[in-house]
Amino acid sequence: MGRSILAVILGFVIIGVLVTATDQLFALALPGFEQLPVKPDKYYIISLVTSSIYSVVGGWTCAWIAKRNIRQHAIALVILGELAGMAALVALWNIVPHYYTLSLLVLYPLAVMLGAKIYNGSHRPVLAAQ
Repeated sequence: MGRSILAVILGFVIIGVLVTATDQLFALALPGFEQLPVKPDKYYIISLVTSSIYSVVGGWTCAWIAKRNIRQHAIALVILGELAGMAALVALWNIVPHYYTLSLLVLYPLAVMLGAKIYNGSHRPVLAAQ
């Protein structure tokens, strides 16, 4: 039970840390970026791509820690992330473009499940030739 909780929480935290670090890099690389009243569309596109990549990493991490019942753990990570995403959607509705938050809600579960599948596919026992 503890390993299961750890797998889901660390998968979620990994994604959050990577997303936050990327936002900090934007702020460092582009002076005045944080003060922009409206971020350029390029930022949101890059953020969608990087967040999706990070969600694959989070799904892989969740599966790596869980080792068993990988699909169930990935689904738990998806549920946690979708709940957080819906809260962000409500909080950011009038701040960021709607396509951005809605796209995150669609891409996140696909990316997490892909990460879990990548882990599972690379760690399946090889069947002995008969």
